[in-house]
Amino acid sequence: MYMKMSGRQMVIFLTVIAPLLFLLGALVITPSIWVIMLAVIWLGVGLTILYIPKSED
Repeated sequence: MYMKMSGRQMVIFLTVIAPLLFLLGALVITPSIWVIMLAVIWLGVGLTILYIPKSED
């Protein structure tokens, strides 16, 4: 099945959904603290990048 994603949807996926799936996967396996920190930092940076263009308007 082919899904067409716009650029905005891809950015949201890479900045929000992917790190949350990464954290969910870390719950299944025994993660190290570095894996959890990486996912939280990834999520924080992604949300910051999404917020910056909105705050400039």
